[in-house]
Amino acid sequence: MKPVNETEWIRDTSALAKELGVSRQTVYDARAKFPDAPSKHEDGKRENLTAWREFAAENLTGRQTLTKPLADLKAELMREQIRLARSKNEREAGDVIDREVVEAMLVTLGQKLDLLLRLKLTIELGPRGVGMNAAELNVEGGVILSEIREVVNANIATFECEALDTQRKKVE
Repeated sequence: MKPVNETEWIRDTSALAKELGVSRQTVYDARAKFPDAPSKHEDGKRENLTAWREFAAENLTGRQTLTKPLADLKAELMREQIRLARSKNEREAGDVIDREVVEAMLVTLGQKLDLLLRLKLTIELGPRGVGMNAAELNVEGGVILSEIREVVNANIATFECEALDTQRKKVE
């Protein structure tokens, strides 16, 4: 781990500009405009990244340039705004259904499924299976399962249509 006071040098002005999120011209302009701008290393190439970060935060932020963290925040904000705009467009197009509508419909579907299972398994299964052996009961169980699937699929299709209609009415 690097000591707190240690200076971080970067290879040249291009790398410095990239690290700060500005153009090279901005670095040159800052040197011309501000006499206290950090100077290059004795070797004439390397730049003092630590000093430039402090200098940019004090002198360049909010002007025509951005520090890297500020640029990242603005990019993140733009991505979030785009995501929200897309969500709004999907809702308005009727491609999205509100959570409340889905929850209400799922409660209804759950109640219907509970009723259906009780009807098929506790009321119908006994009389339908009287006098059958295990193999015949197995076949009859498959028939009952098919009937249950048919009713569930029909309810889901109805739910989908009703949910979209409800959502479209909300949008209008």
